[in-house]
Amino acid sequence: MLKIVATFKNSFGKNQMWSFNDPDTTKTGTEIKGLLERMTNVKLCQKDGAELFHTVETAKYVETIETIIF
Repeated sequence: MLKIVATFKNSFGKNQMWSFNDPDTTKTGTEIKGLLERMTNVKLCQKDGAELFHTVETAKYVETIETIIF
């Protein structure tokens, strides 16, 4: 399974992780960054007074390979 894992800073400066399964791999890094930056403009997700997705820091593809044992 392939997914995007992004790291954001919340409004208190702490890391916040977010992931999305089965991303569109035809998008460029610039396009993905632009889409993730749009999440920072929504300002819907808050916890304990902190805006969770304040700034986007990094994003990467993570691939999980499952091997059936039995």
